[in-house]
Amino acid sequence: MKFYNSTHNFYRDDEKHNLYKFNSNTEFEKIEVVKNEEFGFFVTIDLPCESCLNINKDLDLPWWGLSKRYRLEVNSQLTSVYPSLVDYVKDDDGTEIADIILAEQSKVYPQGEVPVFIQGVVPEDFKGKSVSINIKLYKNNGYEKEKLIEEKNVNIDVIDYCLKNNDFYLDLWQHPCSWARVYNLKYFSEEHFTVIENYLKAMSKLGQKVIDLIVSDFPWAGQKCFDVEKNASRLYEYNIIKVYRKNNELELDFTYLDRYVDICFKLGINEEINLFGLIGNWHGFDFGSPLTDYSDPIRISVYDEDKGINDYIRTKEELAVYIKLLFRHFKEKGYLPITKIIGDEPNPIKKFEEYSSFLNSCTEEKLQYKYAILHPEFFEEYEGDFESFSVITLVLSDFYKDGNIIHKKYKENSSKMTWYACCMPDTFNTFIKSPLIEARLTGLYTYLFRMKGMLRWAYGIYVEDIYSGISYKTEKWSAGDMFFAYPGKNMKPVHSLREKNMLYGIQDFNIFKQLEEKFGNLEGKLKEKLAIHEVIKRNGGDIDLGTYPAINEYRKVRNEIVKDSLL
Repeated sequence: MKFYNSTHNFYRDDEKHNLYKFNSNTEFEKIEVVKNEEFGFFVTIDLPCESCLNINKDLDLPWWGLSKRYRLEVNSQLTSVYPSLVDYVKDDDGTEIADIILAEQSKVYPQGEVPVFIQGVVPEDFKGKSVSINIKLYKNNGYEKEKLIEEKNVNIDVIDYCLKNNDFYLDLWQHPCSWARVYNLKYFSEEHFTVIENYLKAMSKLGQKVIDLIVSDFPWAGQKCFDVEKNASRLYEYNIIKVYRKNNELELDFTYLDRYVDICFKLGINEEINLFGLIGNWHGFDFGSPLTDYSDPIRISVYDEDKGINDYIRTKEELAVYIKLLFRHFKEKGYLPITKIIGDEPNPIKKFEEYSSFLNSCTEEKLQYKYAILHPEFFEEYEGDFESFSVITLVLSDFYKDGNIIHKKYKENSSKMTWYACCMPDTFNTFIKSPLIEARLTGLYTYLFRMKGMLRWAYGIYVEDIYSGISYKTEKWSAGDMFFAYPGKNMKPVHSLREKNMLYGIQDFNIFKQLEEKFGNLEGKLKEKLAIHEVIKRNGGDIDLGTYPAINEYRKVRNEIVKDSLL
């Protein structure tokens, strides 16, 4: 058995022999954690031939029966420590890369070194100085007694310091209709709400702060999926509000919306509500719009009860009634103080000022706006509040020179904002091809950017034929852009190694914010100790984070600062 840190990338790229290959710069070194901190690492097993590997006490049989079976058992004084089997997904070039943390307890693997992911969390009331993890590998063959063939112990050192809060502002967009389709469920049925709660629960554990409510039909026009014939998929989202026309008057049913919000509140996702589909809808030209006198292609389907047909809101006048009724309900429910109307990648500013002026005119309530910014001109010209705005790292890179912030407006507002990456750039992203260390450094670089968190457009949005692979629209979207988590067979998300490492990075951010109580801002100290001279800079159509620290060096520096706080 060999041991590797959580940021180790495993590859399987020899199709002829199906052997495992992997990089070798993240060998296991001492792991030190604080209390309440989740941790993870890999143990690898060298299988001499195609074999069935079980974990824990399970003894599932492969299709061929009783031979060539192994079992990995993990024991610790902490019940939170457990192993998970890992599966591979194909990148766009055909290379297979380990990413899926399986729920299954048994899997057939080909010859070679097989990674198993071991994870746990040290509870706040833990009294010892280290956690001992015992790992045993057994071999089973036929009806012979199981034979112990290898045993090793791993110690996780525990620093007497407790992580208390999650201050990281995580803003993962939610795609509930995609979640329904992957399980073949009726939209907003009882089964669908079971899935919704399962996915929101997983987001809450990561530290999700934002509730997403889609309040018109197919905003973004299904990400232009209508242009993709190969592995065609319906990426459309639908209005969570049911809209009726009766006696020529609009009626809105908020049952699904309120239930969604209630689930989020119950799970602690309660800091912000984002309304999607009211401003900056995409693809008005090539997907069209039912509106005859308004240029923003807001599409709201209506069931006309008098005529017994489906229709759309077609005039600016009737759209204004819809907006008025929507915000009347939000005022009555007490949602308004935390509600923002979100626009995606706005440009030019005059058009969005026109749209927001119209929305403002529809209601007496004061409306708040938020934008995910791709165009630097919009950032330069916008004069409103930047609270919870997000800026793509490509634009962010232009705010820096020689490692220092040179942009006055960004410097004044960065603590209110988040950063994002989507289908670009390649660096500091969460693609399958992205080094896992970049996901782990999410917290560090968010802290160095002086921002409050991160936005990601796709926690889980899925092609319909997931068994054909996760690549979609490969000329623009890299594998993994949509699949940050995977759809599990039990109506729950299956986690990825990228997601886990991001969680570990978020914990780092929270530790840094907590340490400010004693040391003040840690930006200078971290940059000095980690030899980070260029925080971020542009490199053509990509960004450059400079020479970011290796995981062992990074963890050592982080923990030295934690220990200094105890002196």
